[in-house]
Amino acid sequence: MYDVVIIGAGPAGMMAAIQASKKNKVLLIEKNDKIGEKLELTGGTRCNLINLKNIADFIKEIPVNNKALYSSLNKFSPQDIYDYFNMNKVFLKVEDNDRVFPVSNKAKTIIDFFNNEIKNKNIDLHLNEYVKDIIITDEYKIVSTNNNEYTTNKIVLATGGCSYPQTGSTGDGFRISKNINQPVTKLYPAETFLISKNKLDLAGLTIENVKIKLNNYIENGSLLFTHQGISGPACFKISEKVYKQLQEEKEITLQIDLLPELSNEQILNKINEYNQKKEVISFLKEILPKRIAEYIIKKTNINTRIAELSKTNKNILIENIKQFEIQIIKTGSIEQSFVTGGGIDMKYINSKTMESTINKGVYYAGEILDIHGHTGGYNITIALSTGYNVGSQI
Repeated sequence: MYDVVIIGAGPAGMMAAIQASKKNKVLLIEKNDKIGEKLELTGGTRCNLINLKNIADFIKEIPVNNKALYSSLNKFSPQDIYDYFNMNKVFLKVEDNDRVFPVSNKAKTIIDFFNNEIKNKNIDLHLNEYVKDIIITDEYKIVSTNNNEYTTNKIVLATGGCSYPQTGSTGDGFRISKNINQPVTKLYPAETFLISKNKLDLAGLTIENVKIKLNNYIENGSLLFTHQGISGPACFKISEKVYKQLQEEKEITLQIDLLPELSNEQILNKINEYNQKKEVISFLKEILPKRIAEYIIKKTNINTRIAELSKTNKNILIENIKQFEIQIIKTGSIEQSFVTGGGIDMKYINSKTMESTINKGVYYAGEILDIHGHTGGYNITIALSTGYNVGSQI
């Protein structure tokens, strides 16, 4: 019999196992043939482990149920996580937007650390083992797998969501939870690409800083044009709002500010101050990437000399720079998303301990919860923090 059985050897499950093993006999079950399968892909295999913002700023980047994170983050904050790895001689570095990576630039560094900790803490790790169901009795709990049945006092579900199913995130935790009557909210794609109504012929073009507006909601960051539409951090941030609005409308219009650092008036001054003998395309290529400049010229059919520009045409050009419109008809699927939206309903989770209020002795950590953040290290931070909280409680 085990004191604790933890299902899922991602960052949340591994951190929970390490903390729980200080006072308990722990079994960690993983369906894959190795730990940290999804962790290996993050940050382009470089492993964007943490976002090092302070707790107040970190919380602002969590669009759903962010208040439920306060207790976990106060126990194990982004700075605490950073110090924890450095203390264990896993050296990290901070890059743009507070993103933290291992100095080695290899996810393997983090995975090797967890492998060593699992061995050093005498945690029983069972790979290639699939949990079919859990049974809760008055005396103990039973975890039933394809190989065996294990009795335990406490269970931690850290199975992730449904994104990147090739890594093993196939929604097992949601199926198991429903079997024990643990409420699960509707699942949906979050942090994903968007598909446009019309082909823009801008595939491969990246703009480093834009603002995307949907109604009164604005997000900023870099933007990548694709064969299907748009992608990149700014797109990912707004994709959840887009998905929810598309449930009610067939298509929506996004407005993109291609030059957020300049006001309409400043762009107008630049036009008026520019060499009046040159053509509009020359001006646009100086302030925008060549391909987007050519796209705007083709779209507006305005390619006279600057001196011949009417006030109306100047305003049309500025509008296409500051309110570049894209009609969106679809988002990427859950399987194609960086994060699964929805999950274990937080109304039935004690946010101080991450224990179910319905099924005592059953805990949740990581992406399986109905909590997620933007790309940029937020979600692994959430996984490590909630995993630490659960393991420490146990």
